[in-house]
Amino acid sequence: MKDGAKCNLCGATPNDGAKLHVDHIIPWAKGGETVLENLQILCEKCNVGKSDILPEEIEQKI
Repeated sequence: MKDGAKCNLCGATPNDGAKLHVDHIIPWAKGGETVLENLQILCEKCNVGKSDILPEEIEQKI
C-alpha cells in the first residue's frame, strides 16, 4: 500500500477501528482512471464525505 495502513486524509488506522477503502483521487465519475497513481487509502468516513469531489475541493467539503 503506498499510503500504509492509514487514511490519507485523517490518519485513522484499523487499530483505531477504521474501515479502509481504496479511493480515486480524481473521481472515477469525473474521468479519473483506476491506476495506482490515482488511488489512495481513505477511511470509510472520509471516503463517504469526499464522494466525487476533486482534490482542490476537499478542504471545503470535509
